[in-house]
Amino acid sequence: MESSPPLGNPPAASETAGQGGQVVPLGLRLDPNGRDIPDTAPQLVGSTAIAFQPLASSCGVSNLEALLTGMVATSVQMQLQVEPNGTISNVRLLQSTGSSAVDDLVSCVVKQRLQLEPARSAGVPQLTDAYILEARIQFF
Repeated sequence: MESSPPLGNPPAASETAGQGGQVVPLGLRLDPNGRDIPDTAPQLVGSTAIAFQPLASSCGVSNLEALLTGMVATSVQMQLQVEPNGTISNVRLLQSTGSSAVDDLVSCVVKQRLQLEPARSAGVPQLTDAYILEARIQFF
């Protein structure tokens, strides 16, 4: 499995897309409207960017370069459903990239690769949908 570039050291990125991109997780914050608010919030594991490649094809994107042409770096917010084992089972974009196809790709990539320590209540891992991921989408 290929590793993603660490945060703070992304590939030389231009402001508009050419051949690829990545999701850079910035942090999690509580969604006051979320259900299942735990005693302890889920935590990001590591601090790595998630590259679109090689995941694009498993997310249904056959021509990543064409999809990303003309896209501009942006920030997004996603409500996450975090399972008791720390996996992401659902992603709902609250702030779009401006392209529904890129939004779908970002959601798919986050579900496949974002790693979290699970939320906990009374020390027991629990399901929660009460957190919003803020991330930067970069294109190169």
